[in-house]
Amino acid sequence: MTVAIISDIHANLEGLSAVLAEIDSRGIDTVVCLGDLVGYGADPDACVSAVMPRCAQVVRGNHDKAVAGILDVEWFNPAARAAALWTREAVRPETLEVIRGLQQGPCVLAQDESVLLCHGTPFDEDVYLLDDGSILETYEALDAQFPAARVCFNGHTHVPLVVSRRGDGRPQALRKPQEVELDANSVYLINPGSVGQPRDGIALASFGILDTGRMVYTNVRTPFEVQETQRKILQAGLPQSLARRLAEGR
Repeated sequence: MTVAIISDIHANLEGLSAVLAEIDSRGIDTVVCLGDLVGYGADPDACVSAVMPRCAQVVRGNHDKAVAGILDVEWFNPAARAAALWTREAVRPETLEVIRGLQQGPCVLAQDESVLLCHGTPFDEDVYLLDDGSILETYEALDAQFPAARVCFNGHTHVPLVVSRRGDGRPQALRKPQEVELDANSVYLINPGSVGQPRDGIALASFGILDTGRMVYTNVRTPFEVQETQRKILQAGLPQSLARRLAEGR
């Protein structure tokens, strides 16, 4: 089975369209989403409408929660807060209901209980998997709550990442993964990067593919119409920084 993992779309229709076209060209069996369908970008309705019928499972992200009124926006930075409030007013009522109904992570992949889907981490859906402390705490949560998990997918940071731990050994991070053969005796934390707002200095949409038969994970980068996405952000009156950073991959 091949699974495409998309995350952090952030209402970027051009990025999402490019990624879904790439997924279609590869004949992927199923698609899942790790959250943040909305926020930052100018096409929330179109992105939610595109994601929901294409994805077998979708877990919510912090921007989804903020737009739905589940999470207080006061802890967001000014640009993120402005985008969340704009999105809350701009989306159709039926889109808002879909966002409110998104599943809280973590959840087990329906076809394979060894695969876990999170937005942040398995111990807290809003925590960023960024440093040694959060990595160790994530492995502790997997050991205690999800012992069958061999691959834990995480979004939220917008940066592709693969971390492996063999047995009780020390976790090892490969920060620019492309294609990784997965060892059957190791447990992996994998971030597929962001479809809509990459932050690793590469201005290309990012997503992941897991081949459960070959036990290979591949990170895929896809170009999209950055200037059109920027134009829409500025036309909507959203913060200029949200348009500028797309060209920088930051």
